[in-house]
Amino acid sequence: MSFSRHLLSSVLIGGTVFAAAILPLATLSTKPVAIQVEGKPVFTGQFKELAGPYLTLALALSIGAGVTHLSLMRWYRTWRDLEVAQKQLTSLQQQLHEKEALVENLRFAPSRLQANGLERFLSEEAARSARPFSENLRNGSDPQVRFKPSA
Repeated sequence: MSFSRHLLSSVLIGGTVFAAAILPLATLSTKPVAIQVEGKPVFTGQFKELAGPYLTLALALSIGAGVTHLSLMRWYRTWRDLEVAQKQLTSLQQQLHEKEALVENLRFAPSRLQANGLERFLSEEAARSARPFSENLRNGSDPQVRFKPSA
């Protein structure tokens, strides 16, 4: 989801919270209210006289809900992107390890060791299988495999 969609959904959620918060103000505006703190009356009057502070509180709640929703959506998107990147990184690391193993196998192949004069590092069986290749290299012939058509 793009940023504009996240922003639009956050604005809609904030608007819904604000509408729900001012609903009591619309329905109870003519009712009398008495606010007391420790038994002493602090305010006595109608509910609509408290509209200013109440609307400020409702606006703060709706903005908070919208910002929280936007933050959570962006965080979730980032978390998903991070998961995808980690899977790609794991895959690339696996491919790199496989390529490194192939390079090591080629680097220490019996025919290559024998061609470089390092026969003493080869086992008996590996030395026998690599001998024809190294003899071709010493004679200057092409080490490529040639196929003859069968009759």
